[in-house]
Amino acid sequence: MSCLLRRHFIGFAFAIVAVGSPGYRTLAQTTPPAGAPESSATEVTGDRTTYKSETDDLLSIDKVSLVPFTDNLQGIYARPLEAHFISLIEKMHRWDYVPPNNSGVILSPEELEAAPAKALQVSQGMGADAFFAARITKGPNGVIIHLSLFLTKDGKLFSQAILKDYKQFNINDLKEQTERLLSEIVSRLPYSGRVLSRDANRVTINLGAKDGIQTNQMLSAIQIIKAHRHPKFNFLVRTEKEIFGKIKILKVDETLSFGTVVSEKERGAIQKGSKIGPLDFVTYSANEGLSLEPSAEEGLENREDGAIAFGKNARAWQPQDPATFGQIGARLGISKVKENTNVPSTPGIEATDSFAPSILLEGELWITPEWTFHAKLKQGIVVVDNPVPGSSPSELNQSLSYYEAGVGYRLRFGSYGWSPYAEPYLGYLSYKLYTDDATPDAFLSARYSGFKLGVNGAAPISEGGEYGVGGEFALVLNPHIKEEPITSGGTAKAQIVQFGLFGFKKLGERLKAQVNLDFEMYSAVFTGNGGRDNGNADSASHRYTTISGGLYYMF
Repeated sequence: MSCLLRRHFIGFAFAIVAVGSPGYRTLAQTTPPAGAPESSATEVTGDRTTYKSETDDLLSIDKVSLVPFTDNLQGIYARPLEAHFISLIEKMHRWDYVPPNNSGVILSPEELEAAPAKALQVSQGMGADAFFAARITKGPNGVIIHLSLFLTKDGKLFSQAILKDYKQFNINDLKEQTERLLSEIVSRLPYSGRVLSRDANRVTINLGAKDGIQTNQMLSAIQIIKAHRHPKFNFLVRTEKEIFGKIKILKVDETLSFGTVVSEKERGAIQKGSKIGPLDFVTYSANEGLSLEPSAEEGLENREDGAIAFGKNARAWQPQDPATFGQIGARLGISKVKENTNVPSTPGIEATDSFAPSILLEGELWITPEWTFHAKLKQGIVVVDNPVPGSSPSELNQSLSYYEAGVGYRLRFGSYGWSPYAEPYLGYLSYKLYTDDATPDAFLSARYSGFKLGVNGAAPISEGGEYGVGGEFALVLNPHIKEEPITSGGTAKAQIVQFGLFGFKKLGERLKAQVNLDFEMYSAVFTGNGGRDNGNADSASHRYTTISGGLYYMF
């Protein structure tokens, strides 16, 4: 009796140890509910262990959908390429296509990549495991197609493929490129297919001759343990997998294959939904791997400059996000200033300053991809000789103040901040040149103001977009002039014209150096009697030729 009790106690102790063992397991234990009927597979395998981690489940894709494609040509490219893409998905045997039912604002792949919460919101009610988004952009260097695949479970980018500066604009050519981009995304998935069913040791797989499957081929059943994503853009960089079974293919159809389980970690581990690993092994040439010497990559840290590139605190380089909100900049300038006042009783009231320094601050706020708000502030100093004989002081000090604010509609010919653009705009400016009082009167302090209508634009001129040029032209609608402390005439009609050219060099994704050559003219025609002590003036003008340079930061 004591021996029997001892055996029961030992068996019970072993059971407790087995259940409570803290050993590492990458599988999730599934216990069938009490009273549930067992399938034929359960009858063969007994208590089943499901090889499907949380990450494995997250990356499982059975059904896909899409959001409407977008372009910069009112749908000329987006509509036919979207229809072609849907036909490609419907023909695929790996996924089931779910027609989209979303409505509201259509977001581009870049917007969805930057905000997974928006991607989750877009995917609500789709009934799919993942969805595609695409944007087609036609620019001066060719066509860009940006195709991205997002998961609906977490809203994050799963994979993407981008075609840059494709020189063909024919729809049929672009359809071929879209098909290539889809194939590229499929090839990057961390698994090739999945098990559709299992009966005893017989399994059906959703891969066939169309995928390169052959009779007697050995396939690996895998589970994905961990996914490593890009820290900034969230796309899948690599995955960690575990092989838990082998399947031998016995029969192959075009899109299906049938095989038998050869081995598995536990009886019944390969089940419906189990993933199939890569179909091809990585092979190396005969010259690789036959030396004990470190490879070129492995020997990098032993180079003389290894401490710089691979030091203790070295960090992986990450690309910087493109600017999305606007830009601020500052320029220092030198102006040649010419001033003239035509007084019939005192001819020759004109002066020039060939070295008038100024500083300009300006900024832009990109309210939407199209609408912009911009502001400008300029301060300068002008010193000229008093041109009126006998007038005092002999040298006149002047200070320049310029303010401007406006709104523009930016026509972008590309998908990011460095793309070519043209922008008509409307703003308000105020220009004032304050001048020292002189006796007799020489130049008066004058303030010009009015609503400014203009257009500006820029475009890269080098292949990589490192260098670019731009320009601006503007005039002021019905400008006003106010003189102090007296006036040159009873009434005045003013005119303001501005234009200029600029060039820039890209210093980084968000930084550029810029040089401007600007021309400005402020003029007025007077009639009637004014308050000048040397007679009424017929006209007056200020003309500026300014060269300036500075830095701009885009944020």
